[in-house]
Amino acid sequence: MPVPNLPPTIRRLRFRDRSVRRAVVWLRYKRARLNPEDAFLVSYPRSGTTWLRFLMFEALTGTSPTFGHIREAVASINRHHEAATVLGQWGRLVQSHETYDAGDHRVVYAVRDARSVALSEYRWQIRLGLEPGSLDRFIGDFVRGRSNPWGAWDKHVNFWLESESAKHNHLHLVKFEDLRGATLETLRTALVFLGQDRSDDELQTVIDNNTVERMRQKEDQATQQGWRANARRDTRFVNQGAVGGWRTQLSDSQRATIESRFGATLQSLGYPTV
Repeated sequence: MPVPNLPPTIRRLRFRDRSVRRAVVWLRYKRARLNPEDAFLVSYPRSGTTWLRFLMFEALTGTSPTFGHIREAVASINRHHEAATVLGQWGRLVQSHETYDAGDHRVVYAVRDARSVALSEYRWQIRLGLEPGSLDRFIGDFVRGRSNPWGAWDKHVNFWLESESAKHNHLHLVKFEDLRGATLETLRTALVFLGQDRSDDELQTVIDNNTVERMRQKEDQATQQGWRANARRDTRFVNQGAVGGWRTQLSDSQRATIESRFGATLQSLGYPTV
């Protein structure tokens, strides 16, 4: 997370820097002490993972987490040691945005149309005060894999689709667009992949507790309690969760820039390009 007291340009450079991050990520995984029952929830940032984390944790535990609690409930790799056991006797659900293959673990990989990801990340960086510049400039950085420390969208997707877990059929793909359009069935399929099953009534209750409106209420409650106190208040963390909003929000040249770089991967995932 960027340090708030630094000038925006320095914060942006610090946020995007990958030189130190590679070593830190490697060390985190080496010290992780994962067990065979642990599973991962992985995505490129701004792919709907927060919503999926809320849905899955509540479905697995019957407890609805808050924004302040979700990072412990479905913890990242460096905080997973005290995470809740939700899979079998010892299994935890570990969240990650990294491209680091920890071996043959079950992986739920969440993916979203890169054109929607670009717009969502742009707003997110504005919220963090990173001052990404114009949307044209940001998209130029985005397609070159320089807008954030996680690299280019297509390389992230292809890394996980070719990972050790994928080679052993232990990777389950969740498209954000499917989660929005057929939430119950998409959530159920992901849970079954993890060896869990829930009734339609149980899943519908989970979904009703985590609609966009409810997620925004949870965000407001967390903000009032000091969550992300340094973030801008005129830009939300929880957006509308729109599917295909890029069609009206990106110019033809912006869309073409993304498609010319990521077209092959978009098409391989079933996302049509113009």
